[in-house]
Amino acid sequence: MVIPKSFEDGYDFETMLLTSILGTFVALKEDLISYRQAESYWLSDLTAEIFEELKLSQKIISLIQQGMELKEMDVDSDEFQNKVDSLIASSKELISRHYTEYDSEIHTGIIN
Repeated sequence: MVIPKSFEDGYDFETMLLTSILGTFVALKEDLISYRQAESYWLSDLTAEIFEELKLSQKIISLIQQGMELKEMDVDSDEFQNKVDSLIASSKELISRHYTEYDSEIHTGIIN
């Protein structure tokens, strides 16, 4: 496992956030947490505003905003499950891109 020693240019921080956001969507899918709990972790206007102020990737902010759409859906509906599946796939894609870009650049300061 590779663990960054520091956050360079917010890039490692974004990757860490994406991994945690993915975990939230997976926990929703597996019915391990409620939407209300997910909302208290990530899926809120306040989170989106803070991320914007921190000038984080618009793709991460969009992911949060899309996740907030779940609030209007019935948890037991196919629409909810399909949306969660889509959010999981989007999160994985963004994480994959982050790690591919990270690995392709010359980065030092990692712990193996």
